[in-house]
Parts: sequence; structure tokens; C-alpha cells
Amino acid sequence: MDISINHYPLFMDTVYGHMQSQPMHTACVFQSRGIETAVHLSYQALNVKVSERTQLLLTLGYQGKSVALIYPSGLDFIVNFLACLSAGVIAVPLNVTRNAQQFERTINIFEDAKIQTILTTKDTQKNLIQQLSDIPTLSQPSFVWIDELQTTLSTSALPKIQPDHIAFIQYTSGSTSSPKGVMVSHENIVDNMKAIQNGCGHKQGLIAGGWLPQFHDMGLIGHMLHPIYMGGTYVFMPPMNFIQRPRRWLELISHYKIFCSASPNFGYEHCVKLISDKEDLSHIDLSCWKVALNGSEPVNADTMADFSKKFAQCGFNPQSFFPSYGMAEATLFISGGPKSSGVDVITLDKKLFAQGKIKQSKIGLEIVNCGAISPRFQIKIVDPVSLHECSCDQTGEIWISGKSVAQGYINNPEKTASDFNARIIPSDDYRYLRTGDMGFIHQGMLFVTGRIKELLIIRGRNHYPYDIERTCNNYEHSAGGSGAAVFTFEHNQQTKLAAIVEIKKVSLRDLEKNQLKSDIHELVSKHHEITFDKLMLVRPGVIPKTTSGKIKRSACNALLYDIKK
Repeated sequence: MDISINHYPLFMDTVYGHMQSQPMHTACVFQSRGIETAVHLSYQALNVKVSERTQLLLTLGYQGKSVALIYPSGLDFIVNFLACLSAGVIAVPLNVTRNAQQFERTINIFEDAKIQTILTTKDTQKNLIQQLSDIPTLSQPSFVWIDELQTTLSTSALPKIQPDHIAFIQYTSGSTSSPKGVMVSHENIVDNMKAIQNGCGHKQGLIAGGWLPQFHDMGLIGHMLHPIYMGGTYVFMPPMNFIQRPRRWLELISHYKIFCSASPNFGYEHCVKLISDKEDLSHIDLSCWKVALNGSEPVNADTMADFSKKFAQCGFNPQSFFPSYGMAEATLFISGGPKSSGVDVITLDKKLFAQGKIKQSKIGLEIVNCGAISPRFQIKIVDPVSLHECSCDQTGEIWISGKSVAQGYINNPEKTASDFNARIIPSDDYRYLRTGDMGFIHQGMLFVTGRIKELLIIRGRNHYPYDIERTCNNYEHSAGGSGAAVFTFEHNQQTKLAAIVEIKKVSLRDLEKNQLKSDIHELVSKHHEITFDKLMLVRPGVIPKTTSGKIKRSACNALLYDIKK
């Protein structure tokens, strides 16, 4: 029986349809190490496991309540997340971490979401209890733990879930502020599934996946939920496998004929930097990879050009690149594509751009096209101060409206009111989400220029840190990748410009620091007509980042102070 993807109003209705119509089709493949370690789960087996966990959650009375999901990468997370959707339980996906700073973030989320129950494994539970006991200032919370061994013999009817019921809470990465819990409804999920399907040109039976964390919005929505919604196959491996040896990602794509795989820009950089030209890649065939989605952080055209050149020998088609724009507050996907359009760059007059004006130029600042705006959204470019819509030759804040836009931030009514209920002056009767991102629309395509909070105003001119960081990263002795952080600091009631740049270990050892600094100052002055008031050179890996690889600029400011001491 052919299941019409657009027929069902809720995500799990569609998934249960696939479970009935194609029980033996592979729903998930988890490869913990090599191909021989892969574990396959059919739609029938997934149905059994999800149904068992759904009944357990209903028996324990968790419908309508928030529970944390803390799992290492694997099939347990999929089963329990889908069971939460089925039982009407509000899932809060969180990271398994041994990093003290990241665990502090987890504790803050427990408090923010008022978490009392944790779904996890026995082994992870032991580690979490130990981590909690290691925090002397923490008053020990009394959590209810639900592990993989707990079962029930009870059978209850599935609850009637409404489209506007909250499905899960997605915590933002917190690159510029404390993480906020985005309340995503069942309707939001389905609407964004359709936006991704249309934007990426996906069809039933889609094979998608990669290395992205399951607790992160791009991994959760784009890699995990979307192929299952399409009656396809979700193929994945632990993120650390990719970090340690990036060729494993390409081997995964090649072996399972993955059609769509996504990564932030740093993932593509990681492949370029760490996969040696001497490695034998003859067994890797990337011709199946039709949608190489790049999002979640600023997209770098140079990175994609380098990746295309390096892996052309593996059959990678540069037209497969799919720069995109999205955010947790809109469930995930907002713009991208169309499929097979590759990388498109617009060059703008630098001086006019610094004044917020858009004018194309043969030489100037390059901005990557983040693709066609999904027709499921209403998007406006708005002056963030006057709240008037900008003219077509101006940059402004990106405002969006649509059924993918979430309900707001949990337990944060003030921020919800200001960010999710914005109105243009004069009003057009739409309520908008203020994204906090600056950009412009050109020929129906969305171009994102940076975060409002990260905009640097130096001597009356606007600069985005990403552009200056790109220049620093291109320095021959720079560690590259995302190894530069540019930000401002206050000194004697004046705003000053600072940078922390990661330098290759061999260069730090063999070259004079003053010469390295002089070179970077010269490069930045030449390309941006500004100078740093403070420039720190550090070893690779020092710059603080979020779990998704974004630079934490506020933490960089603190780091600058620590280094100065």
C-alpha cells in the first residue's frame, strides 16, 4: 500500500503508516565503528520497540510532562524519542558529556525545563550520578531514572495528540547567550518535514544521515526524523568517530549510498585538513551524495571549493553542495537550494556594505547564497530599530512567519513575547519571529550576513566577525578551520577590537610571535581597513566553542582577560 506523505497531520501517524506498509524495510542503521559493527533496524522492529516504550511512558503517567533524553549515539535515542512523540511526552534531548563546562549547561537546562525524570541507559545513569555528586555546591536533585531494562505489561490506548501540543524542547547552542529551550509542536515538525522535502527535492525511500549529534537540531530533524518521515533509512555513526577520522563520514556515505548528508562548515573543513592527499580513497564513491547540506554556522565558499577539488577523485559533484539557513526556533529548515544548484556567491561593495547598503561589485566582500526561501515561510528584512521593512538594497534583520515557527521559549515569557510576536510598522497582520540574524533578499534568494549581537561597529562602520576571522584563518601559519575569534571588549569606557588566533604548533615553536602578529595585523588592515587593539596567539583548540562548533564570543572575552592575567 502506498502511503501518501502529505495525508497525515502528525509525524507519528505517518511513521506508523510506514511501519504497516513496509515492515521489512530498513528504518535505521547505526555503525558504531566499521561496517562490520553496523546494526540494522527494520520498520517492524522499530514499531515493536517504540510501542513497548510508549506503553511504559503511558503507564508511568508521563503524558504531557517533560523528560530529559540523555543517550550516547545509538538506536536507544531514536526509539525513546519516537516513543515520547507517540505517548504525548515532551522530550528534552541533551548531550552526554564529561566536560565540566558542558555538564554545567546540562544542569542549567534541568533547572530551566524543570526536569525530574531522565530517560537514559544504565551505564550513562551511573556516570551522570557520579558527575552530579562531584558538584559540591549543587543541592542533589531527586531524579526518576528510566533505563533500557524497564518494561511494562500494561496496554493503553494511544492518546489523542493535537497539532499544537508541544512535541519536544530543543535547547539552543548558546553561542551568544545562555541556552534557551525552544518549544516545538507536533505541527511544527510536520510543516518543517514538508519544507525540507520540497527544498531538497527528497522523495520516498530517502537515505540520509551522517555523523551529526542526535540531540542537535540539524542531526535530530534533518538526519534522523526526516528520512523516517519519508519512509526511508537513517544511517549514522557517533560524532567522535568523524572527529577522530573524518574519512569515516565519506566511507559511510559511499557504502550506504546516502543521498543527503549535512554538516556545519567546519565538518567540510575537517575533511580537507585531516584527510591526507596520500590516503587511498579509491574505494570511496561520492556520486550518490546529491544533497551536501551546509548550515548551522556561517557558510564559507572557499571551504566548499577546497572540498570539491580534494574529493573530485571520489566522484563528488560540486553542484551537490546545498548552502542553507535554519534555526531551532523555526524547527530547522528555512531556506536552501534548489537541489543541484551548488554554491552561488554575490560580491558586494565593501564600503557601502559597512553602511548597511547592498550594491554588487566586481571586487569586494563575498557573501554565500543561502538558497531559495521555502514557500512555507513569509520572510521580511526589517530595520531592527525602527521596525520598518527595509528596501531591497538594504541589509536588515531577518523576520520569519509560518507554521514551522515554534511556540516560544519554555518558562521565558518575556523573551517569547519579544522574539516570537514581533510586528512590522505599519503592521501587515503577521506575527513574526525575530531571528537575530542580519541579511538581505536578492532575486528571491536569502543571503545571511551575521548575527546582530555579533555585529562590530568600529569607527562608525559595520563589520561582521566572520569576515575578519576568515582573513585570519587564511594566514599561512594559522591553524585554520574555525581557529580565529574576533570580538570587542571595553577599556577605559571605550570599545576596543580584539582577536584570538590559533596558530600551528610548529609555527608557535619556530617563529617569533611578534612577526606572526605583525603579519596578521597587516592582512586585516589590508582587507578590512581596521586594526586590532589586542591580538592574542594561542595553540590549536583553545578557542571555546559550542557543541555544534560555533565560537562562544562571550567566553572568548573572558579568555582574553585570563590570558592578560
